[in-house]
Amino acid sequence: MQSSIQSGFRLAPLVLAVQLTCLPILFASSTLAHAETLAATQQYDIPAGPLAAALTRFAQQSGVAISVDANEIKPLQSPGLKGSYSIDDGFNKILAGTGYGAEKTSAGYALRKVSAVREDTSRGALPEVSVTASKTRESRATTEGSGSYAARAATIGKGEQSLRDIPQSVSVVTRQRMDEQNLTTLDNVLMQTTGVTREFRNYGHTVYYSRGFALDNFMTDGVPVGYYGGIGIAPDTAIFDRIEVLRGAPGLLIGNGDPGGTVNMVRKRPLAEKQVQVTARAGSWDYYRLDGDVTGPLNEAGTLRGRLIAGYEDRHYFYNEAQSKLPLLYGMLEADIGENTVVAAGLRYQHYSQQGGRWAQGLPYATDGSDLGLPRSTSYGPSWTYFKSTVREVFGDISHRINDDWSIKLSGTYQLSERKDAPIFTSAGSDAIDPSTLQSFALYGVDFEDSKYRRRGVDAQLHGKFDAWGQEHQLFVGANWQREETLAYKGNSVSYASPILVNPSSPDLSALPRIYNRPNGTPLASMVTTQGFYGNVKLQVADPLKVILGGRVSWYENSNFGGSSFKETHEVTPYVAAILRLNDQWSLYGSYTDVFRPQSDAYTASGNALKPAVGSNYEAGIKGEFADGKLNTSFAIFRIDLDDIAQPDPQNRLSCPGTPASGGCSINGGKLKSEGFDAEVNGEILPRLQLFAGYTYNSAKYVRDSDDMGNPSANEGGAYQSAFIPRQLFRSWMTYKLPGDWDKVTVGGGVNLQSEIYSKDSGIRYSQSGYAVWNAHASYRIDDRWTAALNINNLFDKHYYTVADNRWYGEPQSFMLTLRGNF
Repeated sequence: MQSSIQSGFRLAPLVLAVQLTCLPILFASSTLAHAETLAATQQYDIPAGPLAAALTRFAQQSGVAISVDANEIKPLQSPGLKGSYSIDDGFNKILAGTGYGAEKTSAGYALRKVSAVREDTSRGALPEVSVTASKTRESRATTEGSGSYAARAATIGKGEQSLRDIPQSVSVVTRQRMDEQNLTTLDNVLMQTTGVTREFRNYGHTVYYSRGFALDNFMTDGVPVGYYGGIGIAPDTAIFDRIEVLRGAPGLLIGNGDPGGTVNMVRKRPLAEKQVQVTARAGSWDYYRLDGDVTGPLNEAGTLRGRLIAGYEDRHYFYNEAQSKLPLLYGMLEADIGENTVVAAGLRYQHYSQQGGRWAQGLPYATDGSDLGLPRSTSYGPSWTYFKSTVREVFGDISHRINDDWSIKLSGTYQLSERKDAPIFTSAGSDAIDPSTLQSFALYGVDFEDSKYRRRGVDAQLHGKFDAWGQEHQLFVGANWQREETLAYKGNSVSYASPILVNPSSPDLSALPRIYNRPNGTPLASMVTTQGFYGNVKLQVADPLKVILGGRVSWYENSNFGGSSFKETHEVTPYVAAILRLNDQWSLYGSYTDVFRPQSDAYTASGNALKPAVGSNYEAGIKGEFADGKLNTSFAIFRIDLDDIAQPDPQNRLSCPGTPASGGCSINGGKLKSEGFDAEVNGEILPRLQLFAGYTYNSAKYVRDSDDMGNPSANEGGAYQSAFIPRQLFRSWMTYKLPGDWDKVTVGGGVNLQSEIYSKDSGIRYSQSGYAVWNAHASYRIDDRWTAALNINNLFDKHYYTVADNRWYGEPQSFMLTLRGNF
């Protein structure tokens, strides 16, 4: 199996090249197939209610473009649409009794009054009707109810844009995929996204990576909210419409940070029509979850809308002792203030608690680099270890359409989080075990924490377009501010009087004495503030060519535990890109942005904080959009250079007097380089067949790296973060809805395939060879309201580790049964 995986990855570039050569022909055929099937029937489930809302859902489910003047049809009601219909029959049904009909145009469909149609038919001509879309509410990017893996637009690049108008790689995980794959956590979503990997630690400090660097910037509805991996309280995905992931440096959006990318989580908003959804799940290891989602208008005019989501999860895990519970409450109100202004406000309460199974450093490994073959249920976290976190969040936004060309939006969020954590630490990550004797290893301590965190963020944007030099151009400017505060970090690391030795193959922790936390010392506090102005202008220099010029000016301040402070002011991050539209389906693009990563936790011998690491992000590629946005494709090559990385100061390698540094002083001097390519296909490649497939080839390495004596280290010239970043990564998921009498049945599945990961310690190489994990799915539509589904993850029960050094097993074969009702 291993040799076949390696052979498959060796052939992957060739196979990908052949596919790219054939893509224009394949997708031309796919587009033709879509056109030919417009007359074919399709299943719809659109409730009776306001006509505007019904047409929006019809457009999402059918894939056709409909221009609607919301003000003109606001008082009209639709009888809805349930069952299997062609496009024409669907329009006839959904518009029954409204006085309107639909007519095919070059851009999609336009509404015309039935009386006007009849009058002009006798004259052999139809009257022209001006139809425009609502300017105050974003809708193209919404994925809920679309039934599609493809996103018609994204908002991660500020404002609503087609994916092929964003000159960087962007993946969107839609609501359909989250529901089908049961992606209930942010971690689940990122592990099903092109090119994203993680360093799992099991104590609230998961680190995600993309293109060789940390993915450490997160946004919610475009508002920066900092980093979620460190404190383990990411929001539950039941509240999101979609999750957008930009790969590469997000300098224009955030300013500072690693060049791995950024994640934008887009909340579900209230809908214009009444909708009730209930989802119940039951799965392996006593997994049980129930979610309820209610939304709709709250007044007769539909100008006030609301949404309420509640959920509860109770589960155990495949390793011993661990059990967790998660209650969730989310609510949002949205109101039209006049014809051009929409205001919204909401809240989220989320509590996560895990009892038992909390240990750090992973499973032990052998001194010769071999696998000890421990049972996957092995746990070194006694039943008294725990983790608890509570998040309270309020948020809101206001959007105003100034006129047909200009609009503004102001958004903000406030989070208050609490965390208590009592994991146990092992020596498994540093002391390997002789495989011939399996001698015991030590449990050496427990870390208790009682901490509070506060996050605040504000983002303001102005979007518009203007005419100049015979072309129409676009402009957006904005400003954002975020502050992450550790209000009270109270910890107490306590060690056993003597190390507790356990048998690695059959640990008995029942008699392990619990170490209670002693009185905590003075609470520690820290604060990181990031703010800046950003913007760009998209110049349509010729009909097919668009040039984007932009940048960001950032201010960064870090006040840390030791009372010291570090600032960066007026840090300029330029951004340049170009997009060439080859035709209605394909676009070529190229982009460049600077990289700026603060290193304020390191100090020089003069007592100053180390200067930031700086670098460059280059990307070029091709994007395709087919069948009116039902299918998206992309291919990109990239290179990221990061220079002036912190290195040990050989003149002050043991201590750094006069600074808060715990070790020696630092100097600028290291360099990293990451390069490679990725490709992605997302959407309906054939009628009834939905596909997501993403492949990444990434070579990240140390160009310069020195030891504490100033000599080249063992890392120099070698791979960077090879313990959890594979050189090749492929992920896919697909479903097919059976035709004819079997159209209530959908079948599908996917695979996660990656190449080897490894680490080196004292000359010994510890590795996890390349592996494939297959997943399967089947669903059955019981009636117009209820659907049942079965998911089997790790179909062939593959044994593997997710990290090569501090080892953690991947999840064994598991089952999940889902029952979903829509009303």
